[in-house]
Amino acid sequence: MSSAVRVASRAQPAEQALIIFHGLGDTGSGWSFLADFLQRDPAFSRTRFVFPNAPSIPITANGGMKMPAWFDILEWTLSPTKADTEGVFRSLDVIQRCVQEQIDSGIKPENIIVGGFSQGAAISLAATMTLPMKVGAFVSLSGFCCTSKDAFNHTSSKNLATPVFHGHGDQDPIVPLKNGQIARDFYTRDCGLTNYTFKVYPGLEHSTSPEEMVDLIAFIKKVFRL
Repeated sequence: MSSAVRVASRAQPAEQALIIFHGLGDTGSGWSFLADFLQRDPAFSRTRFVFPNAPSIPITANGGMKMPAWFDILEWTLSPTKADTEGVFRSLDVIQRCVQEQIDSGIKPENIIVGGFSQGAAISLAATMTLPMKVGAFVSLSGFCCTSKDAFNHTSSKNLATPVFHGHGDQDPIVPLKNGQIARDFYTRDCGLTNYTFKVYPGLEHSTSPEEMVDLIAFIKKVFRL
């Protein structure tokens, strides 16, 4: 099991789990604020949080510099045709293990949400096609397409109808809005996802915003029926 920042539910036993994967160069602790924020709301008193840490690997587009990453970035265009498919699938195995760990601890699969930011969002979207169990939902914040359709030829998705929330800023200089739109089109048109919400946030760069958080919380509450 990969290392992770884990935040226990305020009340026991936990009934839901939120697993959030960070972006390039970050760590799980960089997103642990989400647990602090949500746990102020009594509705999330039985929600446990897991923020996995990516291994440090050389990043080709960054001159081979090592940094925490879920897969290599071969070029900054983020083109799905120039993707580190092997690295992506290694991280998809990590997602599967994280989900299975929560199921083994007594959380129902429909009460597990897999999500992430940037690179973490990219692998969370890819997990819609590879997870062998149907989960509650997927969340992509500033996500993009990290592999080609061919990579999924031998997988059969259990999550075609699972809700997906994808938020993206229209001023994002790192993962431009068009990359988010390419991902939306890829997963809905090419892969067959049927329950995909794509929201654009005016003025938002490569981060999150209060408006996006409000929408995200509403989405999570609906999935968890809180």
